[in-house]
Amino acid sequence: MERPILHAQIELPGLGLLHIINLHLKSRLATNVPGQRHPEKGYLWLSAGGWAEGYFMSSIKRVGQALETRLLVDKIFDNEPEARIIVCGDFNAEPGEVPVEAIAGRVENTGNEALRHRVLIPASAGIAASVRFSHRHEGQGNLLDHMLFSQALLPWFRFAAIHNENLHDESLPFAFDTKFPESDHAAFLAELDLP
Repeated sequence: MERPILHAQIELPGLGLLHIINLHLKSRLATNVPGQRHPEKGYLWLSAGGWAEGYFMSSIKRVGQALETRLLVDKIFDNEPEARIIVCGDFNAEPGEVPVEAIAGRVENTGNEALRHRVLIPASAGIAASVRFSHRHEGQGNLLDHMLFSQALLPWFRFAAIHNENLHDESLPFAFDTKFPESDHAAFLAELDLP
């Protein structure tokens, strides 16, 4: 994949082994399709079909990365049934979309209650809906960044916050990086009260 998964393992006193998996899944921008873009204007597509093919390819890459992540999570659970796992980063997908659902592994999707202990819980569930967004595009707040916890970590989870107070909308005209050099994604914070 274009953006490899980062898997770190940290031994914490009083908690044990913590698995942190950091992601940056493929963006929603359409993947280049040879012969379908204007040769001098990079983001100008020559046909709607060419753009649709590129958008489809980006979606496939994003879902493939999510599948790769879920397979890693399952491998960790195979070795450690009570594993303490955090999966975090820019998923470039909203809650309910395939990448988020694939990684979370909810029983509602698998239909298998025996897999309940492998479900990952979104830290954003405790954030008020009015401020539950990490990105702005065309005036709309989107939750593209996520932090998912294994259930073995929930006893230590205290709260989550998304610091989107100063988040700009990069899709607006003249919203150049020189005016807004900071990230177009808000900081996502979760606090754990570790022993």
